[in-house]
Amino acid sequence: MAAQSAPKVVLKSTTKMSLNERFTNMLKNKQPTPVNIRASMQQQQQLASARNRRLAQQMENRPSVQAALKLKQVKSGPSGNRFPEEKWSTRASLRNQCCC
Repeated sequence: MAAQSAPKVVLKSTTKMSLNERFTNMLKNKQPTPVNIRASMQQQQQLASARNRRLAQQMENRPSVQAALKLKQVKSGPSGNRFPEEKWSTRASLRNQCCC
């Protein structure tokens, strides 16, 4: 029996770019290393922190916010505690009520 040879399959090139060019382009467009990513994230955080500080400063300078802060200080008193004497007298009275 004579050996039949398989017909050759010829694929037409679908791109005009060689493998060497393709891999060269891949190397050029390589993702940044983790160190670069970490450094860029730190820069972004610093920038965001600076923006947040600036925004907080702007908020503090708004008249409506200043008025609200003054109201809060008036209600809570200079120490920041709303009812300092009541807090301690309640604890003392609870201690005295204990029948132990």
